[in-house]
Amino acid sequence: MEMTSGHADHGPHVAPAARAARRITWLQPQSQEERRRTVQWTCACRATVYQMIAGGGQMHIARVDRRGRFETHRMSHRDAELLWQDLLFGRAI
Repeated sequence: MEMTSGHADHGPHVAPAARAARRITWLQPQSQEERRRTVQWTCACRATVYQMIAGGGQMHIARVDRRGRFETHRMSHRDAELLWQDLLFGRAI
């Protein structure tokens, strides 16, 4: 696995997706919360960058690649943390 520890200018690398990885439903970006904060992100050296974003008491994950920006639905902090871990370790794509 190619995980690296994240810090201000370098987030972790996402592990390759496992054969049985669950599919994430990616949506067109929704209206942005007034106060939002990117709390975690993956390394920008890859073609696809993921961001975990908090705002309005909920969280979501954004995927940015050459096709554009896509987001998950809004969810609880706990559910977003679990999905983030699944994404990082190749258990979700």
